[in-house]
Amino acid sequence: MPSSCRELLAVDLVCLSFAQVDPALLSSALPPGSTAPALKARSHALLEARPELLKDVSSASDLKLSAMRAEDAQDLADLQEEWFPKESCRGGAPWCAELLSHEGVLAFKATIPQDETQAPVGIIVALATKQAIEELGGEATVDILRSQLTIPKYIPWDSPERRELGYVLSLGTIGELRRRGLGNALLQRALAELRAAAKASPSFLGEETKDTALRAVALHLADYNRVARTCYERAGFKMIKEEPDCYAGVGRRMHSSLLYALFIE
Repeated sequence: MPSSCRELLAVDLVCLSFAQVDPALLSSALPPGSTAPALKARSHALLEARPELLKDVSSASDLKLSAMRAEDAQDLADLQEEWFPKESCRGGAPWCAELLSHEGVLAFKATIPQDETQAPVGIIVALATKQAIEELGGEATVDILRSQLTIPKYIPWDSPERRELGYVLSLGTIGELRRRGLGNALLQRALAELRAAAKASPSFLGEETKDTALRAVALHLADYNRVARTCYERAGFKMIKEEPDCYAGVGRRMHSSLLYALFIE
């Protein structure tokens, strides 16, 4: 994988089957032809032991969305290992604990209300500040965001606390709860929190003040991930740039990285 792209993370809506993973139901974030990963997340064992929990979950509105904390690090690490290529999973639980403790990170999990253990069945992680994007997104990500968004779109990027540009680092749901709108519900929660966190400056020229200083939200995903592309495009994201040969596939095959962005009016 080229060094300019190695640090880009796959950002995807994923669909995994439970127990014996049918190759046709692998995570959409994994390259075509990938073998089934081990399903280590607590949610799978929970639903095997208590299948009745799924009976009352017909849509995302039946699930509980709450903020993730450092104590959720192992759950986050286990889910990411199921969903994404190995090179996209950094440092396991220790790195996830650092991620979830960062003041510039907004992270949310979906849980089944009747589950007292609060095992995540879906997660989203977003970077809300310039500092967070620089420290957690990687140098290659920063270079692309600078060349494609902050400079040409005149988005402020001059201090660590800047919140005009957000970045979705990770989004996923377990396969047992696919097709219930959970991915979109998590995405909309993160977008709302990014808007709220980016407070607009008061206008001194008599102009109407916007409710947020957020200008855009960006993300990267692999070109083969049609499930994720459909999810984000339905939410209003547009493809900005394709970078070829950024993701290693099965064998010697390489795949493009796609930069998507949602512009806030």
